[in-house]
Amino acid sequence: MVSERFASRWDTLVFVTCVGLALTVRALPENAQEAVASAVRRTLLVPFLAVEQQTTRLRAAYANAERFLAERDSAALRAIGAETLAEENARLRDLLDLRAELPPEPIAAEVLREATPTRGLTVILSKGALAGVRPLSPIVTPSGLLGVVRSVDPGRSVGVLWTHPDFRVGAMTPDGAIFGLVRPGGGGPNTMAMLLTGVPYRDSIRTGTRVYTSGFGGVYPRGILIGTVLGVVGEQEGVARTYVVRAAAHPGSVSHVIILVTRARDVGTAYGLGHPE
Repeated sequence: MVSERFASRWDTLVFVTCVGLALTVRALPENAQEAVASAVRRTLLVPFLAVEQQTTRLRAAYANAERFLAERDSAALRAIGAETLAEENARLRDLLDLRAELPPEPIAAEVLREATPTRGLTVILSKGALAGVRPLSPIVTPSGLLGVVRSVDPGRSVGVLWTHPDFRVGAMTPDGAIFGLVRPGGGGPNTMAMLLTGVPYRDSIRTGTRVYTSGFGGVYPRGILIGTVLGVVGEQEGVARTYVVRAAAHPGSVSHVIILVTRARDVGTAYGLGHPE
């Protein structure tokens, strides 16, 4: 209690002294006031001025750091946007190049993704009957076969992807010597695996061989790229072999597709496959 009373009196004494000095300096001539102020700045105020200067510098450095971070983030966002735009432009150019190689009047459509139980198995396409889309029209991309149109509305259509359990397509090797049937690999819509079944046991397909649509069945024309053989996954000795195939078209990375509405016998030139001899 005594120490607190002493501190209070000391504070009062310091305050009264400061007020007295201020009044005394105030009463001095202007030149004398300036001299006193200069002396105070060079002595008593030096630590306080140094702290103020350092605080100002830190505040400026913090502001510069925030500005630098904002500029860096903006530059990063612009770079990401430019890269995404460049990739999208490249995909669209590939789509235009493919369209020029396909039969007359192919229909370009946008893939409209929806949160449905069949997401990854079917897609909604932005073109329908009014644009000329018909059921069982193949859906292709510059990478290869994506699926087939299942149903059509006036302004939209539903496509079944190759990941759908019911998907089937006749397949062949590039030389047209070995045939089989391609279906999903059973790993679900998040895998890129397909199975080439029904290959005669006497025939053998090397790893890395591309597989194309055979044209059999009347739905898919000959020559659409399906995928690449990765190896044998099963065989019935003396009967047939089954191969695993990596799909050429990834459903999750496709934003635009082409729908083939003109029945054509062969589209192999669009995918680097020559016409049959």
